[in-house]
Amino acid sequence: MSLVSVVGRKSLKVRLMFLAMYLLLMVGAVTMVYPFLLMVCMATSGKSDSVEFNPIPAYWTNDSILFKKYIFDAAPIESLSVWFDKDNWFTVRDIQASDFGQLQKVPASHRKAAASDARDFIANVCPAEFKQPLFLDTTVSDSPFALQAVYFKWLKTKYHTVSAANKAYTDTAQTWEDFGIPTQSDHRKPDGSNRSKDWRKFIETRSPECTALFDADTVLYKFLSTANIPTTLKSIPRDANGHPILSKITYDDLITGKLGPDIKHDFLTQSAWAKYIRLDMAKATPAWKAYLAQNNKPISTRLTDTEPITETDAALWNRFIQTNCPLGAISLMRPEDSWRQYLKHKYANIEDVNQAYGTSYSSFETVRIPYAVLHYDYFLSHKDSIRRQYMVYNFATVINYIALHGHALWVTVIYILLTIGTTLTVNPLAAYAMSRFRLKETYHILVFLLATMAFPAEVLMIPSFLMVKSFPLGGLLVVAACTLGFILFQKKFGSKMPLMLSATLALVVTGVLAGWVLPHVASALHFNISASLMNSYWALVLPGLANGYGIFLLKGFFDSLPPEVYEAGLIDGAGEMRMFWSITLPLCKPILAVIALGAFGAAYGAFMHAFLVCQDPKMWTLMVFIYEFQQKHTMPMVMASLVIAAIPTMVVFMFAQNVILRGIIIPTYK
Repeated sequence: MSLVSVVGRKSLKVRLMFLAMYLLLMVGAVTMVYPFLLMVCMATSGKSDSVEFNPIPAYWTNDSILFKKYIFDAAPIESLSVWFDKDNWFTVRDIQASDFGQLQKVPASHRKAAASDARDFIANVCPAEFKQPLFLDTTVSDSPFALQAVYFKWLKTKYHTVSAANKAYTDTAQTWEDFGIPTQSDHRKPDGSNRSKDWRKFIETRSPECTALFDADTVLYKFLSTANIPTTLKSIPRDANGHPILSKITYDDLITGKLGPDIKHDFLTQSAWAKYIRLDMAKATPAWKAYLAQNNKPISTRLTDTEPITETDAALWNRFIQTNCPLGAISLMRPEDSWRQYLKHKYANIEDVNQAYGTSYSSFETVRIPYAVLHYDYFLSHKDSIRRQYMVYNFATVINYIALHGHALWVTVIYILLTIGTTLTVNPLAAYAMSRFRLKETYHILVFLLATMAFPAEVLMIPSFLMVKSFPLGGLLVVAACTLGFILFQKKFGSKMPLMLSATLALVVTGVLAGWVLPHVASALHFNISASLMNSYWALVLPGLANGYGIFLLKGFFDSLPPEVYEAGLIDGAGEMRMFWSITLPLCKPILAVIALGAFGAAYGAFMHAFLVCQDPKMWTLMVFIYEFQQKHTMPMVMASLVIAAIPTMVVFMFAQNVILRGIIIPTYK
């Protein structure tokens, strides 16, 4: 019977009450859905926008924000500052969508001409020694364009097996990821190892848009960021306040003396990448001989115009650069030299270059490689694909990790099935026994079962762990043997001895055998009567085999069933087990479904207990596996893993709504 009659529902006050109730429910629903939607949106973000906490990531609809996200993944912030001539870029938050306004105004014809030439130069003309990888983050690889995954795939294609790669590299890696990314020093040339050779070959396979070049302007920018630039230098670019614009100062300005001799000396001898330094042999040789004599080195030691390969010779050569080498003998090899030669061969004069690029260079010697235009042109032609990859990459990575690494998925499925199966067997049997036989002690038993709910799971965690670690298997076998012996004894001599006396004797004998005889015998024979259940399904299922609240709930439901159905079953000759399976369980499907749903939630969300009793990675459940995954990745990837972990629970809830409601409503009718 409804609480409000049909006539009462027509009242304005009642309708307003209903409206208020529905509005309250809607507000409650929003407060539940909004955090989940925020988590979904954060799962599609990356390291450039994970701190913004926008309900809808801006890059979904804003191309400028998407370009910012793309280039921030591509290169370090110092390189971006130089490429885009932005002196105020220090972190990703400093990059604004309006900063790309000038680049976006470049006509398509000029942009495509500059980008095409840069692409052709990097792919076919630029010396390989200048090529560096883009999208290389040494800390994490949570980007759809991260180099790590591509590199490991390339290694797998070349060597097919990890053992073959280990043999080539003299390594002991267990997986492809264990090889890591080869580290390259800024000041040392690559050695002749197979790993270094493969790394250079891999970089050669990268497309121009995924390849950076050695940029002396960026190195100079980083040096000037900490240098003291005299205010007397008037020939360098400055802002309205007189502060030098570091991103617009080029290596050409340094060489031509615009920064003064002191800054030039400090940069070339301390900060310039030694592997790209070239010496003027005529100017450097006299100083080299004096340096050898000063340091008691053999006068026959040969001076090379570039850094030697061997470590000892390279250390001696670098020390000479820093101390004795004349400044006029030092210069840097740069890709700009080859770039300018490339332009001279392609264009008759600098005016043709300016006409094609829409620039205003005064000579070929001032032309810079158009990195910003190159990447923006590529972005415009691939922005839909880039946006799509950013939106799905985190989810795809998590699913791939779960599916291909370990057995967490299968362990969790088996654990859930075992938990549901045991929960729907042990708890209904215990509740049925108390409901049908009406024992005097039923009330006390129920109080004892409900008392277990007073202790949080953390309190029971240590006893459960100790039980699993040292399970009393020997004692249980003795109890089982004594129980079987008592049953056989009752069948044969039950009529000659009262049941109470025989049961008391059986309990005494069982207690003595299991509690005193067995431990002493095992200690004397140095035999372990306990068994460790760690890293097994027993360890996961056994501590939660019976549930006090579930038994209490089921008993209340069983008590509401009409006794006439059981009387009819007895008249028809049905035993207790037959009535349990054929009468009780079919009538209690709603409440059993609620119990099963609770068992599913407990097993699927189990973390701490599963983490303690199953420390072997092969027996990790999904929650433990995701926890380990989260320790290695950034917040957006963590959010993606949480969203994926929430989907099964959400799907089960959506399909089980009617069952849950029936489990709540039906007992009230009965």
